Amino acid sequence: MAKEAKAPKTAKGGDTGAVGLWTQRARGIGLLLGFGVAFWISRGEGLPTSDALLRGVIGAFAMSLVCWWCALMVIQALMRTAVHRQNERYAAATEFAASDDEPSAAEGNP
Repeated sequence: MAKEAKAPKTAKGGDTGAVGLWTQRARGIGLLLGFGVAFWISRGEGLPTSDALLRGVIGAFAMSLVCWWCALMVIQALMRTAVHRQNERYAAATEFAASDDEPSAAEGNP
């Protein structure tokens, strides 16, 4: 029997969902970018490797938080756009249904 792929779990044991998945990805990318940029700049300035590593870890933590926050802002904007479009469709459907209910003068009703 082949093992089935398990879904990632949160700290409480539930599924992470789409928002959790995208924020985890953003934090991972932020960790890698933050460490790489901070380490590269530190080594370019001539700092010893131990100091450059420490600054890389601090840069990774900072960039992780920035990327997480940006991911949340993007997800929030997408959700607001989806709700706005859904409300527009509902209003258009309601208006169309109301216009169909009223008999017109062309049908012979004055």
